[in-house]
Amino acid sequence: MIRTGLLWSAGAIAVMLGTLYWASGAMPDGQIPVHWGPSGEADAFAAKDKDLLYLLILPASAIFTSALLAAAPAIDPFKDNLRRSRKAYLAIWAAIMVLLAALNGGIAWMMVNSAGANESNEFVRFVMAGCGVIFIIIGNYLPKTRKSFFLGIRTPWTLTSDYTWEKTHRLVGPLYILAGLAGIVIAFTMRGLPMVIAFVACVMAVSLFGVAYSWWVWRRASDRNEGADYVV
Repeated sequence: MIRTGLLWSAGAIAVMLGTLYWASGAMPDGQIPVHWGPSGEADAFAAKDKDLLYLLILPASAIFTSALLAAAPAIDPFKDNLRRSRKAYLAIWAAIMVLLAALNGGIAWMMVNSAGANESNEFVRFVMAGCGVIFIIIGNYLPKTRKSFFLGIRTPWTLTSDYTWEKTHRLVGPLYILAGLAGIVIAFTMRGLPMVIAFVACVMAVSLFGVAYSWWVWRRASDRNEGADYVV
């Protein structure tokens, strides 16, 4: 499982470094956009000699995320459950790496082709749509996961009852798929800050519902663990 995940990471990081190499020779002179707001308009600029530092952020994030995902199976108290959920774990790992590589490439392209121009940019729509795809993948695999500290809806109630974990993920998984689909629709029908707020609201609504639902199921779970008696 870890080896396959690291191969996905290695491929994504190699693409990012290739993008960095291409961008280093293609950057125009002058002030270059390095950040874009929700509307897609550039709102921060940097000199050519500093622009590549911004492009290093996503490869560094990919390396950190990969290290964390590779270490998780060894340090999770429910490591056997995490290994049983390896298909979900690998699918989410791969999706994150692909998204980071795509973001890195898109940002590099915008830096090279829109230097000095504070113009509207549609790339933010594809970022939102990509996040929507991530949630579709998460929702598809959630019902197939086992209890762990690194994957799934981790509340005090799902972690102390296998029944609660299963019931919660079977219901919330499809809801995340719907949230992801809604996010894709929102990405191409709205714009600016309202687009971001609407997408985040969809995801947060499902997440908060999952927390509340896990508590409701746990109250009636026959296998719930309410803790041990301690002698001080």
